[in-house]
Amino acid sequence: MAVNEMLKLKVISHKSIRDKIVDALMRLGVIEFVDLPAVLGDKIQSFGVSRDSDGKTLSEMESFLNDLRLAIEFLGNVNENRKGLVDSILVEKISLSVDEFEERVKKVNYKEIVEEIRNLERKLVELKNKQTQLISDRKLLEQWKELEIPLEFFDEGTLKTAGVIGSLKLEEFDKFIESLKNNLSLWNIFYLPSSPQEKSFALVYLKEENEKLQLILRNYTFSAITLPKRKGLPKDVVKGIDRELIELDKEKESIINRLKSYSAFINDLKVIYDYLSIAFLKHKVNASFLTTSKVFMFEGWIRKKDKEKVEKLFKEYQGVVAYALEEPSPEEEVPVVIENCSVVKPFEVLTTLYGLPQYGRDIDPTPYVAPFFFVFFGLCLSDAGYGLIMALLIGWFLLKYGERIPLNAKKFGNLLFLGSISTIIFGALQGAWFNGLFNQLLWLKGLGSVLDRFKVIDPLEDPMKFLGMSLALGVIHIFLGLILKAYINIKQGKIKDALFDQIGWLWFLSSLLFFGGVKVGWFSSSLLKISQVLVILGAVFLVITQGREEKRVVKRGIKGILSLYGVMSYLSDVLSYSRILALSLGSAVIAMIVNMLANMVSKVPIIGIIVALLILIIGHTLSLLVNALGAFVHSTRLQYVEFFSKFYSGGGKAFEPFAIRTKFTNIAE
Repeated sequence: MAVNEMLKLKVISHKSIRDKIVDALMRLGVIEFVDLPAVLGDKIQSFGVSRDSDGKTLSEMESFLNDLRLAIEFLGNVNENRKGLVDSILVEKISLSVDEFEERVKKVNYKEIVEEIRNLERKLVELKNKQTQLISDRKLLEQWKELEIPLEFFDEGTLKTAGVIGSLKLEEFDKFIESLKNNLSLWNIFYLPSSPQEKSFALVYLKEENEKLQLILRNYTFSAITLPKRKGLPKDVVKGIDRELIELDKEKESIINRLKSYSAFINDLKVIYDYLSIAFLKHKVNASFLTTSKVFMFEGWIRKKDKEKVEKLFKEYQGVVAYALEEPSPEEEVPVVIENCSVVKPFEVLTTLYGLPQYGRDIDPTPYVAPFFFVFFGLCLSDAGYGLIMALLIGWFLLKYGERIPLNAKKFGNLLFLGSISTIIFGALQGAWFNGLFNQLLWLKGLGSVLDRFKVIDPLEDPMKFLGMSLALGVIHIFLGLILKAYINIKQGKIKDALFDQIGWLWFLSSLLFFGGVKVGWFSSSLLKISQVLVILGAVFLVITQGREEKRVVKRGIKGILSLYGVMSYLSDVLSYSRILALSLGSAVIAMIVNMLANMVSKVPIIGIIVALLILIIGHTLSLLVNALGAFVHSTRLQYVEFFSKFYSGGGKAFEPFAIRTKFTNIAE
């Protein structure tokens, strides 16, 4: 349950066995390569080495892989035997042996197939764009079917006449007509279907009066309508468009049928995609190597526990491989792997979301996050009925699709499942089963009374007690954060920092709590003087130690006194945990309102029961979704803001070993 220890592997070997070494390391899946050319920069030339890669080949491979992926996705979309949404997202992998894997690549002329699919796809996109344009033109011209003027007239006119087509604001139209009457000698206007705000029209006028018309139009907000580049009367053009649309449909159908004929190759293409992805990854890794005419060299990170695997591999190439394993230096950015037991592993999602620990500086916070997140989530959602539904749904989903779900998504699913178990436990302890729904239904009252026996506390009946419990959890959480920071400082040899900063504050804050406990009667009043002395000593300790980095005594004293204001920050942090009560109450009140509405409606004869059931199902579903989201967000916030701020920095780089990663296939060795 910690951050894995890492070693740096440095290797120099003869070029003749490079591919064998790369293949073997890929199968082992234990090393993350360092990009040596990037690390050395301009020094490469002075060392007489060069980058061991052809950038052009990498670029071409990446481009083809992208085309292949798009072709697979497109074939999947036109496939008539498409499965449901979940099945299409969580693809069931194709299982095959290494020999079958390579054989499948050899037997299919995949380059031609991919090129043909991509061409058909592009043609289909062109047809769809053309269809959209035709439909848009048709919609426009359909309104003008009564206009007995050919469309080309508005572009070309005749020897003596011309035309414009457009619209004006309705309130300007009468004035516009008046201007036409006063300035043009001969014109005619044809009204077109208009909106309530604008008047659309086609205007025919004498060409010789074009300048006059333009002067008139400039005085109004005239908007010219862009006409389709077609010839003929609108009604005839509409008929022509209809014929074109029919032809387009036939052409699209023909292309889709041709694409469907390639569906038989979809599994072959998936296998080839994985094969080429592996080849691409090997080429990419070679780009991080350095080479001369005879040898190649590389560096990488491995976990200390994989040391024997690597040594065993290089024993096979004794005499042509030289290697060294070194402890990382403090200046190096070392990739991080955290490893926890199966119960804690799902909570790694929360650590990863915030940022992995920095190697050598942080500890893995996951084991400490796990119990608190478990408790906070259950207390925030706090309805055993909701927890039971979540557990059943998530459990079913994980059992049915577990093998297909990516690792991180599976961890998240397991985290929510544990959260639902926590909700059942803490909901039952609060007697919340859909907030008393069972007690309101006659035929379930017996079950309701049995479940009520597990009730320990009800936030609705005793909110102050629940608030006290929430704040107490906050105090424990924050104190643990300070203890962990003290541990990290001691581990790094910063004994003074641990003593003066974390242990000093723990002492002062504990003394204040003790003093407060005596004042409110939790402890005997005879301890009052002892508690006062402890508080004063704690405060003096902080005043003396908190400004220790200052050289001047006065400045040191002022900084020490001001540091006592930090107690307000801790108080604020503890009060943040009151959100546990707020969320628990929110969940209970929403569920109560849903039950109340359903109860009221159920009294309506005949239809009442049906409507009440609908209200219960929809209302509790929405309540579950909203409150589960709130429980997750606020439980996570308490970890990130109140807890992590005491000891954790994060920002570590994840370890990404060079290994066989396939998207569509499972390859048996």
